[in-house]
Amino acid sequence: MDANQVDAAHRSIQQFRGTPCRECQSQQTVPLLYEGAVIVSCENCGGATRKGRLVELATA
Repeated sequence: MDANQVDAAHRSIQQFRGTPCRECQSQQTVPLLYEGAVIVSCENCGGATRKGRLVELATA
């Protein structure tokens, strides 16, 4: 991936910011991109939820 593709990927996952945590229901969550998968990490309890692969979410 080049820098523009990385920037576009990070912009596209921002839709998951504030997604309720599966464990504590806090909305203090941050989307992360790890090895092609979108993961939402909770700043409150430290839990993480896998949302799916970036490729699948981008085409859905």
